Amino acid sequence: MSEFMGLVYGVYEAKEKGFAPGGASLHSMMTPHGPDAEAFLKATHATLKPARLEGTMAFMFESSFSMAVTQWAEQTCGKLDHTYHHSWQGLQKNFEPSWKPSEEEGPSYTSPTATE
Repeated sequence: MSEFMGLVYGVYEAKEKGFAPGGASLHSMMTPHGPDAEAFLKATHATLKPARLEGTMAFMFESSFSMAVTQWAEQTCGKLDHTYHHSWQGLQKNFEPSWKPSEEEGPSYTSPTATE
């Protein structure tokens, strides 16, 4: 899947810093992406309950077709963020391939490494 998303106004909760209204991002097929390290930690430690987002509007289009930016967008317009990938530099590895829930914890228990 390719994903194109943009922020019309407000703050995008998955990237509160650096994603300004009028901005957009394109993640082509097989490109890793997601919330920045700060948003990941915030969500990981939050109490799981419904939350209402107000004062913001974002959109996302997904397609099974490959999308690409134009030469103008990539080279001429001067708006490309060459440090965008830094958003994920603070993410820690939480995957532990040998971890399994105990009988008491059951299959819905969250791994301790994900909440530390």
